[in-house]
Amino acid sequence: MKKLQLYFTVISGILIALGFYIQRFTDITWYPAVFVLAFIIGGWFQAREGITKTVNEKKLNVELLMIIAATGASIIGYWFEGAILIFIFSVSGTLEAYAEGRTRDAVQSLIKMKPNVARRELPDGEYEIVDVEDLNIGDVVMVRRGDVFPIDGVITAGATEVDEASLTGESALVTKEADDAVLTGSINEGGVVSVRMTVDNEETIFNRMIEMVRESESVPSKRAQFIDRFENKYVWIVLITTAFMMFIPHYIFGWSWNETFYRAMVLLVVASPCAVVASITPATLSAISTSAKNGVLVKGGKFMEQLVDVDYILFDKTGTLTKGEPVITHFEVQEGEDRKRIAANVYALERGSNHPLAVRISGHFEDAKQEGLEAEGVHDVVGRGVEGRVDGRIVQVVKAETDDFMEPFKSELLDTGHTVTVYIEDGVKKALIALKDVERPEAAEVIRKLNEMGKETVMVSGDNPKAADSIAKSIGLKKAIGNQSPEDKVRHINAYKEKGVVMMVGDGVNDAPGIKQADIGVAMGKGTGIALETADIVLMKEQLSRLPEMMRLSSRLDGVIKQNLTFSIAVILVLIASNFFQLINLPLGVIGHEGSTILVILNGLRLLANREFNMPHSSFHRQGQTDDHRSIGMQRYKG
Repeated sequence: MKKLQLYFTVISGILIALGFYIQRFTDITWYPAVFVLAFIIGGWFQAREGITKTVNEKKLNVELLMIIAATGASIIGYWFEGAILIFIFSVSGTLEAYAEGRTRDAVQSLIKMKPNVARRELPDGEYEIVDVEDLNIGDVVMVRRGDVFPIDGVITAGATEVDEASLTGESALVTKEADDAVLTGSINEGGVVSVRMTVDNEETIFNRMIEMVRESESVPSKRAQFIDRFENKYVWIVLITTAFMMFIPHYIFGWSWNETFYRAMVLLVVASPCAVVASITPATLSAISTSAKNGVLVKGGKFMEQLVDVDYILFDKTGTLTKGEPVITHFEVQEGEDRKRIAANVYALERGSNHPLAVRISGHFEDAKQEGLEAEGVHDVVGRGVEGRVDGRIVQVVKAETDDFMEPFKSELLDTGHTVTVYIEDGVKKALIALKDVERPEAAEVIRKLNEMGKETVMVSGDNPKAADSIAKSIGLKKAIGNQSPEDKVRHINAYKEKGVVMMVGDGVNDAPGIKQADIGVAMGKGTGIALETADIVLMKEQLSRLPEMMRLSSRLDGVIKQNLTFSIAVILVLIASNFFQLINLPLGVIGHEGSTILVILNGLRLLANREFNMPHSSFHRQGQTDDHRSIGMQRYKG
C-alpha cells in the first residue's frame, strides 16, 4: 500500500506536468480534464483517509480541508494550483507513510525471518520436519549453518557463532557452546548444533518483540494526543473563518466577489494545520524505529517522548546493575594446607550437585580436577551447602557460620555482599570460598553519564544495606536502599513520582510491580516474562549503555518536535497575514504551506540516523579486578 501511494503520487506529478504543458504551449481546451485526473489520483489516499476518519470518528481533519481547498481553487478556474496543492499534499502524505511504514516494516521483516518448520530429533536419533507451532518444551531440534533458530532454547550439542543483530542490534557474532541460550530469530553462522526448547512459542523474546513493535503505533505521545484533539476544533475554526472571508471583505474593503472568493480559498490552504499535525508523529516513529534497529524496543511514542523528562531512575541490583551470575572472587586456604589438593576436592564434590552455586564453584575449579578423584554419596545439606566423601574423607562446602574462622576477613566479605562458604574436611575448617554477583562492566560509566545528565540514580535492592551500599559506591550511584521487598519498591516509586518523572529498571518477577508502577518501566531483554510484559521499554541485549543513548535520542526528538511546531506555526501566521494584505497568490500559498509540511516531515526523518548509537562501547569496559578485590585486600590470609 505504501508503494502504491508512492506510484499514485508520481503519476499525479506527471499528469500535472502534462496538463501544464498543454495549457501553456498548445491550443487544446480540455487540459482541465488532465488536472482533474491528477487531482483524483494524487488525492485518492488522502481523500479516502479523510472521509473514513470523519465517518468513523465523527470529526473533521486536515485531509478534508485540503480536498475542499483544492476543489475551491478549481471552481474559480485555478486548475493547476488545485492539482499542485493535492500533489504536494500527496508527497507529504507519502513521506509520513514512509516514517510509519518503518515500524510496520520492522514487524514484517521479523515475521518473515521466523522459520515455519524445524528439524525435530526422534528417539532413534533421526530427524523429522515439523511445524514450529507443533514443538513442545523439551523437544530437541537440529539447526544447521545458515539456518535461523526456530525456538528459544539451550544448546545441547555442538558449538557455533550466532548472529543476533535482528534481536539486539549488535553486529558482532556471539560464540555459543553447550548450555548457552539461543533465541528465535538469530542466525546460526557456525557449525551444526542441537537445541532443546525451553520457552513456549508464544512466550519467546522474538514474539514479544513483534507485539511490542506493533504496540508502538497504538500508544501516541502526549503531544500527538493533544494535536489530535486540537485538529478537529482547528479545522472547524478554519472553515467558519473561510465562510466569513467569502463575504465580509466584499462589503468592508470593497473587494470584488472573485477576489473575495479567491482570498477565501487561499486562506483555506494556508491556514490548514498540515505541518503542525505532521510535526510529531513522523519524528516519533523515526526515533522508535532507530531504537528498535539498535536493540531497544519502545512500546509507544508516549514513552519515547517522555524519556527526556525523567528525573529519577530507580535500579534493581541483581541482573540489572550486576550480571546476575555469581563469580568466585576469593579462595583463601589456611596456612600450611595444600591449596591444589583442596581445590581438586572442591571440584570433585561440587560437580556432583545441581545447585546453582555448586555449578558456579565447580566451573571455577575445573582446571584443578584430578583424574580418578571422584566424590561419593554427594547430597545437598538443605539451607547450607553440599556434603560427600572424597578420597576417604568427609568433605563439605557449606554456608559460613558466625565464628572466628578467618575473621575479620570473613565479615568484610559478608558486609560487601559476598556469599561466603567454608570448606570443611573431617570436621575441620580449612578454606574459605567467596562468591559475588559482580556489577556489569559498563554500569559505572552508565551511571556517571546519567548523573551528568542531572538524573537522580537510586538502587532499590532486596540485599542487605551494606551489600547495596558497596555496589552503589563502586559504580557511583547517588543512593542505595537495601532490604526492599517488591511492595517497598512500589512505595519508593510512588514517593518519587510526587516529585517528578520516575523510571524503573529491572529484570525479575519481583521488579514487575515497580516496572508497572513507574512512569516508564524498563526491562532487561533476558529478564522474566512478566517483567518484559509490563515494561514500556526493553533493552534486548541487556546493554545498560543504551539508557543514556536513549536519553540523548529522546532529547533530540524533543528538540526536533519543538523546531517543527515553531516553524510550522510561524509559517501559518505569516501566510495568513500575507493573504490578508494580498501579498501572495494561491500558488505561493500552496508552496509555502505544503513546503513547510514536507520540511517538518524531513526534519523528523533525520532521527532515522544512528547518531546516538554510533559511540563505541569498548570504553565502558573496565580493566582489572573489581573494587572488592582492591578494597578487601589481595593478601593471602595467614590464619
